[in-house]
Order: sequence, then structure tokens, then C-alpha cells
Amino acid sequence: MINGLEDLYEQETGVRLPDWLLLHLSDLLGFVYVKNKNAPTPRMVFWGKQVAKCQYEALADVVGFTWQMVENRSFAYTLKQAKKSIDRGAPALLGALDMYHLPYYEKFYRAFHVPIHHVLMVGYDDTREVALVLDCDRPDVQAIPYADLEPAWDVTIPGMGKRNTFYTFAFNGQVADVESIARKGLLKRASEILEPPASLFGIKGMRKLARELPRWAQELDARQLDISLRHLAEFTGVPPIPPNRLTGYGAPDDHTAGRIIFAGMLRQLAADYAMPAWAEAADIFEQSGQALAEMTDAVVDYILGKSGTLEPASGLIAKIAGLEEQAFRVIRDA
Repeated sequence: MINGLEDLYEQETGVRLPDWLLLHLSDLLGFVYVKNKNAPTPRMVFWGKQVAKCQYEALADVVGFTWQMVENRSFAYTLKQAKKSIDRGAPALLGALDMYHLPYYEKFYRAFHVPIHHVLMVGYDDTREVALVLDCDRPDVQAIPYADLEPAWDVTIPGMGKRNTFYTFAFNGQVADVESIARKGLLKRASEILEPPASLFGIKGMRKLARELPRWAQELDARQLDISLRHLAEFTGVPPIPPNRLTGYGAPDDHTAGRIIFAGMLRQLAADYAMPAWAEAADIFEQSGQALAEMTDAVVDYILGKSGTLEPASGLIAKIAGLEEQAFRVIRDA
């Protein structure tokens, strides 16, 4: 959702942004707890909004760009519009895509569904019937056959996005430098987490989840509970992916919701811009990341029948809320 935007910023300014900066400032460090008894997943927890358009709304005034979106149209129409954008010199950011249909991901291709991937479409070849894309995991341009792109792009996730969505960006004459992006973005992030507009967001949402998680088993039937707990475990992943204990797949198993990565980046920013308070906050976020990994393990234990209670996970979520409230207050006060 963000790597393509970073590439476009670099093309505009000649400056490469620090890895993960925009992703963390755009709400990876957020929190959302969604309850909808009629949804396929009646309890959804996101340790960040994980929605591209929400992330671009959060970043637009911090970085200095405008953006447009096409969504929920036919594959033929959307592909045609993406090609027109490229012909105008504006690469199109496509997503969400299901990695199950991306042939250059050999271990996922037609093996595992991961319907949250995004790529930057920089060209196309109608003779070969392929879209040419940049992907954050590959150094070179990759080709996606239209026959694979069509099912890959047919992704609709309630609360996250609709099928056949793409975005284009334009930078204005006031594009911010890295230090300004970091300072303004961190302050904005802290304020939104500490003072969310509703109880499903931010620190309030974490504490609400901590209180309610032990009651899920009484409120949901067995199928709904299993789906909701698997969602909770999956979305602590970076990127969101079920823990290896649930899949048997030997993928990198980072279920710290990006907090450990953010802590490392925050320490570097603290050194670069003489902000010792950011280094202090980084130490706290590292503790939060470790607690998130423990919480995910506790949820997986329940799913696999190794534990008969969700109280350990609930207690860890309450701990995470306390740690992150402390860390964001340090950032805001600085």
C-alpha cells in the first residue's frame, strides 16, 4: 500500500524515504476493533487500519500529495483505465491483490491465499498480455499475465476495500522533507491514538477488546469464534498472514504488528534529528511488540485446543494498551 507511494516520492524529490516511515505514520500503528454479527467475520481486529485509502488520507497533508481512486468496476474497464493512467505518465497502484495468483511468488502461487498485497503498475504489454509491475519484494520489474491479474484483483474485504481498485497520485509544489514528515506525522499519529473519535479506535479500542475478548466464546458460535480468532492472530502479522503454527508453512513469522520494526526506525530518527524522547518511546514499543507476539501465541493456543481460556490473551492486550498509551504520550509531549 505504501512502497509504491515511496517510489513516487523518490521520483518526485530524488530522496529515498526511510524504510517503513510512511507505513507507520499512515496508521500501521493504529488500532481498530470492528463488531458486526452479520459479517462473515463478526469480530475483526486490526493493529492499524490496513486500508490504503485511509492511509493515503492520513498521509496526504503530511507529505504533500493528492490522490484518486477507481474501485469496484469490471476488470476490463479498470485495466483500461490503469493503462490510460500509465500512458499519461502516472503509474497506477493496484490492490488489494491475492498473492495466490501472483506467479513470481513461487511459494504462494496457487498454494496460499494472502488477499492484501499491492503493486505499482508501471507499464503493460498487450502483445504478451501482461501488466508490468514493481513489487516491494522484488528488485526488478515483474510481469503479471492478465489471466492471473484478473482473479488476483477480484478481492473484496468488508471494511478494507473492494475489487479492482487502483490509485494514482500527484505531488504539489510543497512536498515535505523527511524531517518534517517525521515530526508532523508522529505528532498526528500520537494524537489520533490517544484521543480517538470513537471507542473502537486507538487505546480506547484496545481496552475494549481486552474486556470483551473472554466473552467471545459465549457471544459467538464455534465457527464464528474460530474465524474471528484466526483473524485476530493473522492481523498481528507483517504483512497479515496466519502464524506458521496454523498453516505449517515456514514463512517468516513476525507477529508483532510492526512494533519492533517501528522501534528500530524510531531510534534512528531520534539520532538523526536529536530527539531523545523518540528513543525512549522506541524502548516501550519494543516491549509492546514482544507482548503482541505473546498474545498471538496465546490466541493460537486456544485455537489449537492447547488452552481453554482467552484470559491470558486478554491480559496481554491490556498490557499492550498501557505500554502504547505511555509511548504515544512520550511522543506527543516531545
